[in-house]
Amino acid sequence: MKTILVDDMALDMQLLERKCADVPDFEIVGKFTDPAAAIAFAQSNEVDFAMLDIDMPGMNGIELAMRLRRLRRDIIIVFVTAHPRFAVEAFRMKADYMVFKPFDRDDILDVLERAKLLQSRQQKRVSFHTFGSFEMLADGRPVRFHSAKAKELMALCVYYEGRNVGIHDIIEHLCEGSESKTAGNTGYRRTIKELTDTLKACGLEEIFVRERGSCRIRRELVSCDYYDFWAGKPDAVARFDGRFMSDYAWAEPAIYRMCEKKRLRR
Repeated sequence: MKTILVDDMALDMQLLERKCADVPDFEIVGKFTDPAAAIAFAQSNEVDFAMLDIDMPGMNGIELAMRLRRLRRDIIIVFVTAHPRFAVEAFRMKADYMVFKPFDRDDILDVLERAKLLQSRQQKRVSFHTFGSFEMLADGRPVRFHSAKAKELMALCVYYEGRNVGIHDIIEHLCEGSESKTAGNTGYRRTIKELTDTLKACGLEEIFVRERGSCRIRRELVSCDYYDFWAGKPDAVARFDGRFMSDYAWAEPAIYRMCEKKRLRR
C-alpha cells in the first residue's frame, strides 16, 4: 500500500515514520511538511493511503484531505492529531480513521491493519480494459454479452465515466443505419434489455443505472484502466500505447487527448 505522510512538524513525522517502519504491505512513498507538495506528488504518483496532521498553517489537514479525495476517490485518509476538537469535522468529510497524539506503535499497527481491511473491501468485482479492444471482466473472468451491441453500450457508458448517456447519443452511436427514428428507438430498447440481462446473469445489476431516457454506470463500483490513466496512475499511463477501444470509431477523439497527456508527462 503506497503511503504518504504529511505533518508540518518534522520531528512528529519522523516519529510516525519510525512507528510505521517494517510494517508488511506498506511502502512510504512520500513525506511532506508542505501540504501543497503532497498534492503535487499525488497528481503524478500512485497513492493508496495518506496519514495527515490536521493542525497545519496555510492549508490544514481537512482541506488537504478533501483535495486528495478529488484527485483519488478511493484514497484512504487517516488523521493523526493532538486535538480531539477536530474529530467532528474530520468524520464529516468521511475520514477513514483518527489517531490521537501521543500515540504508540500499537496504535499505528491498529490503524494500518484497518487500512488494509479498507483497501481489501475496496477491491472491485468489475474491471474494464479499454487499451486496445474493450473488455469487461467480472471476478477476473471475461464477461460474455448477449450481443455485440450490448457490449458496445457498456463501452459507451464506460467512456462517459459515470455520466448519463442519453437516448439520442445511444441511437447515434449504436443504431447507425436505422431507417427511421422508430427503428432506432426499438434498437435502443432491445440493446438496453440485452445489457441488463447480461449483467443480471453475472449478478452485477448494481453497476448499471437505467433512468428515463438515459443510462449510466456507477463508476465508484468498478475499476478501469481509462479512469486510472486520467487519475495519473503511473502504471496505467505507461500501459497506454495509443490504442483505445479499438473496435469503436466514436472513441477515437479520446486517443489524441490521451496521447497529449502522456507526452506532457515525459
